[in-house]
Amino acid sequence: MISKLYINKLSSIRNLLKAVATLVFLLPGVLLYSQESTPKSAVFPTFGFGVGFFYPKGVNDYIKEMNSQYSETFNTQIYMYFEIKGGLTFRMKKFDVSAVLEYDMAPKIVTVSNGDSKSYSFNRLSPEISANYYFPNKTGKNAFFLGAGVNYSFLKFQDFKGESPGFKLQAGYSLQFGKTNLQPYVAFRSVSADDKVNGLNLNYTGGQIGIIISSHKRISYK
Repeated sequence: MISKLYINKLSSIRNLLKAVATLVFLLPGVLLYSQESTPKSAVFPTFGFGVGFFYPKGVNDYIKEMNSQYSETFNTQIYMYFEIKGGLTFRMKKFDVSAVLEYDMAPKIVTVSNGDSKSYSFNRLSPEISANYYFPNKTGKNAFFLGAGVNYSFLKFQDFKGESPGFKLQAGYSLQFGKTNLQPYVAFRSVSADDKVNGLNLNYTGGQIGIIISSHKRISYK
Protein backbone atom coordinates (compact mmCIF):
# COMPACT_ATOMS: atom_id res chain seq x y z
CA MET A 1 0.00 0.00 0.00
CA ILE A 2 2.83 2.36 0.98
CA SER A 3 4.80 1.47 -2.15
CA LYS A 4 1.82 2.26 -4.36
CA LEU A 5 1.39 5.67 -2.71
CA TYR A 6 5.10 6.31 -3.08
CA ILE A 7 5.00 5.33 -6.75
CA ASN A 8 1.96 7.55 -7.37
CA LYS A 9 3.72 10.45 -5.64
CA LEU A 10 6.83 9.98 -7.78
CA SER A 11 4.64 9.84 -10.86
CA SER A 12 2.94 13.08 -9.90
CA ILE A 13 6.29 14.76 -9.30
CA ARG A 14 7.55 13.57 -12.69
CA ASN A 15 4.44 14.92 -14.39
CA LEU A 16 4.88 18.25 -12.61
CA LEU A 17 8.54 18.42 -13.65
CA LYS A 18 7.55 17.66 -17.25
CA ALA A 19 4.96 20.44 -17.18
CA VAL A 20 7.49 22.90 -15.76
CA ALA A 21 10.08 21.89 -18.36
CA THR A 22 7.53 22.29 -21.14
CA LEU A 23 6.59 25.74 -19.86
CA VAL A 24 10.26 26.75 -19.64
CA PHE A 25 10.84 25.80 -23.27
CA LEU A 26 7.59 27.30 -24.57
CA LEU A 27 7.60 30.56 -22.59
CA PRO A 28 10.32 32.33 -24.64
CA GLY A 29 8.44 31.52 -27.82
CA VAL A 30 5.16 32.78 -26.37
CA LEU A 31 6.81 36.00 -25.24
CA LEU A 32 8.51 36.47 -28.60
CA TYR A 33 5.22 35.94 -30.43
CA SER A 34 3.44 38.44 -28.20
CA GLN A 35 6.18 41.01 -28.84
CA GLU A 36 6.09 40.51 -32.61
CA SER A 37 2.32 40.42 -32.94
CA THR A 38 0.74 43.63 -34.21
CA PRO A 39 -2.51 45.20 -33.00
CA LYS A 40 -5.56 45.27 -35.24
CA SER A 41 -6.29 48.94 -34.45
CA ALA A 42 -4.81 51.93 -32.66
CA VAL A 43 -5.53 55.53 -31.67
CA PHE A 44 -2.60 57.96 -31.82
CA PRO A 45 -1.73 61.67 -32.33
CA THR A 46 -0.44 62.91 -35.68
CA PHE A 47 1.54 65.94 -36.83
CA GLY A 48 2.13 67.21 -40.33
CA PHE A 49 3.33 70.06 -42.48
CA GLY A 50 3.14 70.95 -46.13
CA VAL A 51 3.43 73.52 -48.92
CA GLY A 52 0.50 74.55 -51.08
CA PHE A 53 0.25 76.22 -54.50
CA PHE A 54 -2.76 78.36 -55.44
CA TYR A 55 -3.85 81.63 -57.04
CA PRO A 56 -6.24 83.70 -54.87
CA LYS A 57 -7.32 86.14 -57.60
CA GLY A 58 -9.36 88.44 -55.35
CA VAL A 59 -6.52 88.81 -52.88
CA ASN A 60 -3.90 89.29 -55.60
CA ASP A 61 -6.01 91.94 -57.36
CA TYR A 62 -6.40 93.78 -54.06
CA ILE A 63 -2.62 93.78 -53.43
CA LYS A 64 -1.99 95.05 -56.97
CA GLU A 65 -4.58 97.81 -56.60
CA MET A 66 -3.22 98.93 -53.22
CA ASN A 67 0.22 99.40 -54.80
CA SER A 68 -0.91 100.84 -58.14
CA GLN A 69 0.05 104.39 -57.13
CA TYR A 70 3.71 103.47 -57.36
CA SER A 71 5.44 103.78 -60.71
CA GLU A 72 6.71 100.23 -60.46
CA THR A 73 6.04 97.31 -58.15
CA PHE A 74 7.69 93.90 -57.91
CA ASN A 75 6.28 90.47 -57.14
CA THR A 76 2.74 91.34 -56.05
CA GLN A 77 1.24 87.86 -56.49
CA ILE A 78 0.58 85.32 -53.72
CA TYR A 79 0.99 81.82 -55.12
CA MET A 80 2.28 79.69 -52.21
CA TYR A 81 1.26 78.92 -48.63
CA PHE A 82 2.71 76.92 -45.74
CA GLU A 83 0.69 74.53 -43.59
CA ILE A 84 1.03 72.89 -40.19
CA LYS A 85 -1.50 70.45 -38.75
CA GLY A 86 -2.09 68.27 -35.72
CA GLY A 87 -4.79 65.83 -34.76
CA LEU A 88 -5.90 62.39 -33.63
CA THR A 89 -6.18 59.28 -35.83
CA PHE A 90 -8.07 56.00 -35.40
CA ARG A 91 -6.29 53.35 -37.50
CA MET A 92 -7.40 49.91 -38.59
CA LYS A 93 -5.62 47.60 -41.02
CA LYS A 94 -6.78 49.15 -44.29
CA PHE A 95 -8.68 52.23 -43.13
CA ASP A 96 -8.24 55.24 -40.88
CA VAL A 97 -10.22 58.28 -39.74
CA SER A 98 -8.60 61.48 -38.50
CA ALA A 99 -9.78 64.63 -36.75
CA VAL A 100 -7.30 67.41 -37.57
CA LEU A 101 -6.80 71.14 -37.01
CA GLU A 102 -4.96 72.86 -39.89
CA TYR A 103 -3.36 76.29 -40.06
CA ASP A 104 -2.18 77.80 -43.34
CA MET A 105 -0.25 81.02 -43.90
CA ALA A 106 0.51 82.71 -47.22
CA PRO A 107 2.89 85.64 -46.57
CA LYS A 108 3.73 88.28 -49.15
CA ILE A 109 6.19 91.19 -49.09
CA VAL A 110 5.70 93.69 -51.93
CA THR A 111 8.70 95.83 -52.90
CA VAL A 112 8.17 99.08 -54.81
CA SER A 113 10.51 101.18 -56.94
CA ASN A 114 11.55 103.62 -54.21
CA GLY A 115 12.76 100.77 -51.99
CA ASP A 116 9.83 100.71 -49.61
CA SER A 117 8.01 97.45 -48.88
CA LYS A 118 4.64 96.34 -47.59
CA SER A 119 3.80 92.99 -46.00
CA TYR A 120 0.58 90.98 -46.34
CA SER A 121 -0.63 87.66 -44.98
CA PHE A 122 -3.50 85.44 -46.13
CA ASN A 123 -4.39 82.85 -43.46
CA ARG A 124 -6.68 79.86 -43.08
CA LEU A 125 -7.70 77.98 -39.88
CA SER A 126 -9.72 74.83 -40.36
CA PRO A 127 -10.98 71.81 -38.40
CA GLU A 128 -11.17 68.78 -40.68
CA ILE A 129 -12.40 65.18 -40.70
CA SER A 130 -10.63 62.92 -43.21
CA ALA A 131 -10.37 59.22 -44.04
CA ASN A 132 -7.87 57.09 -45.98
CA TYR A 133 -8.06 53.63 -47.55
CA TYR A 134 -4.80 51.64 -47.86
CA PHE A 135 -3.55 49.35 -50.62
CA PRO A 136 -0.72 47.29 -49.04
CA ASN A 137 2.45 46.05 -50.69
CA LYS A 138 3.41 42.35 -50.64
CA THR A 139 4.78 42.40 -47.10
CA GLY A 140 1.89 44.40 -45.65
CA LYS A 141 4.33 46.74 -43.93
CA ASN A 142 3.85 49.73 -46.26
CA ALA A 143 0.93 50.84 -48.42
CA PHE A 144 -0.39 53.33 -50.97
CA PHE A 145 -3.42 55.26 -49.79
CA LEU A 146 -6.27 57.31 -51.23
CA GLY A 147 -8.27 59.65 -49.05
CA ALA A 148 -10.75 62.49 -48.79
CA GLY A 149 -11.79 64.99 -46.16
CA VAL A 150 -14.32 67.69 -45.35
CA ASN A 151 -13.49 70.85 -43.43
CA TYR A 152 -14.82 74.21 -42.34
CA SER A 153 -12.40 77.03 -43.04
CA PHE A 154 -12.01 80.45 -41.44
CA LEU A 155 -10.18 82.75 -43.86
CA LYS A 156 -8.51 86.08 -43.08
CA PHE A 157 -6.63 88.63 -45.17
CA GLN A 158 -5.85 92.04 -43.69
CA ASP A 159 -9.26 93.22 -42.38
CA PHE A 160 -11.20 90.87 -44.67
CA LYS A 161 -12.77 87.72 -43.22
CA GLY A 162 -14.82 84.83 -44.55
CA GLU A 163 -15.79 81.27 -43.68
CA SER A 164 -16.94 78.34 -45.74
CA PRO A 165 -17.07 74.51 -45.88
CA GLY A 166 -14.64 72.80 -48.22
CA PHE A 167 -13.26 69.42 -49.26
CA LYS A 168 -9.91 67.75 -49.93
CA LEU A 169 -8.73 64.78 -52.00
CA GLN A 170 -5.35 63.19 -51.32
CA ALA A 171 -3.08 60.28 -52.25
CA GLY A 172 0.22 59.12 -50.82
CA TYR A 173 2.40 56.33 -49.51
CA SER A 174 2.62 55.12 -45.91
CA LEU A 175 6.08 54.06 -44.69
CA GLN A 176 6.55 52.30 -41.34
CA PHE A 177 9.96 52.31 -39.66
CA GLY A 178 9.55 50.55 -36.32
CA LYS A 179 7.20 52.79 -34.35
CA THR A 180 7.61 55.74 -36.72
CA ASN A 181 5.07 56.18 -39.52
CA LEU A 182 5.78 58.65 -42.36
CA GLN A 183 3.09 59.47 -44.92
CA PRO A 184 4.18 61.75 -47.78
CA TYR A 185 1.19 62.85 -49.86
CA VAL A 186 -0.16 65.09 -52.62
CA ALA A 187 -3.57 66.73 -52.25
CA PHE A 188 -6.13 68.97 -53.90
CA ARG A 189 -8.14 71.34 -51.70
CA SER A 190 -11.22 73.38 -52.63
CA VAL A 191 -12.40 76.18 -50.35
CA SER A 192 -13.62 79.69 -51.18
CA ALA A 193 -15.50 82.35 -49.21
CA ASP A 194 -16.56 85.98 -49.68
CA ASP A 195 -16.21 88.82 -47.23
CA LYS A 196 -19.90 89.79 -47.25
CA VAL A 197 -19.24 93.28 -45.89
CA ASN A 198 -16.44 94.35 -48.24
CA GLY A 199 -17.08 91.99 -51.16
CA LEU A 200 -13.60 90.46 -51.46
CA ASN A 201 -13.29 86.82 -52.53
CA LEU A 202 -10.99 84.74 -50.32
CA ASN A 203 -9.95 81.59 -52.16
CA TYR A 204 -7.66 78.78 -50.93
CA THR A 205 -8.31 76.32 -53.78
CA GLY A 206 -5.21 74.57 -55.12
CA GLY A 207 -2.71 71.73 -54.86
CA GLN A 208 -0.50 70.71 -51.96
CA ILE A 209 2.40 68.43 -51.06
CA GLY A 210 3.24 67.43 -47.51
CA ILE A 211 3.97 64.73 -44.96
CA ILE A 212 2.12 63.32 -41.94
CA ILE A 213 4.17 61.92 -39.04
CA SER A 214 3.01 59.65 -36.20
CA SER A 215 4.51 57.29 -33.63
CA HIS A 216 2.78 54.04 -32.60
CA LYS A 217 3.22 50.27 -32.63
CA ARG A 218 3.35 48.97 -36.20
CA ILE A 219 0.06 47.81 -37.67
CA SER A 220 0.09 45.40 -40.62
CA TYR A 221 -1.89 46.61 -43.62
CA LYS A 222 -2.89 43.03 -44.46
